[in-house]
Amino acid sequence: MRANVELIQMLYEAFRNGRIDTILEHCSDTIAWDCVGNPDWVPLAGTRSGKEAVQRFFAELNRGYTFEEFAPERFHDAGDHVFCFGHERATAAATGQTIDIRFLHAFRIDSGKVAAFTQFSDTAAVAVGSGTLRVAGEKKAA
Repeated sequence: MRANVELIQMLYEAFRNGRIDTILEHCSDTIAWDCVGNPDWVPLAGTRSGKEAVQRFFAELNRGYTFEEFAPERFHDAGDHVFCFGHERATAAATGQTIDIRFLHAFRIDSGKVAAFTQFSDTAAVAVGSGTLRVAGEKKAA
């Protein structure tokens, strides 16, 4: 259903414009929001349930990172699922380091609303850039 791809494209545009309220309007009340990764190493990793939890996710994201680029590139329509491959570059507030990664987002749409979201990305790059994981051989700051 092309309408589902158009919905996700509209939500990405809302994200770029800071319109988190628009994103939340198009989420089901019971949305499952999952950022794959170990929460001990990757800030924002883990599964959240419901719109309030998604709203908190975006508040934490906006406090922790400044996006220089957010580029959804390829969309794949799979009926009630939409997959998007893209690229993002952001600066971590905690370290000032730039995190430059590719991502895969998977959405499940039910009755015109996002019922589930899963993000797959280079979690090691996020952990290192965010300061929660050191590169092997890196000296700990004094």
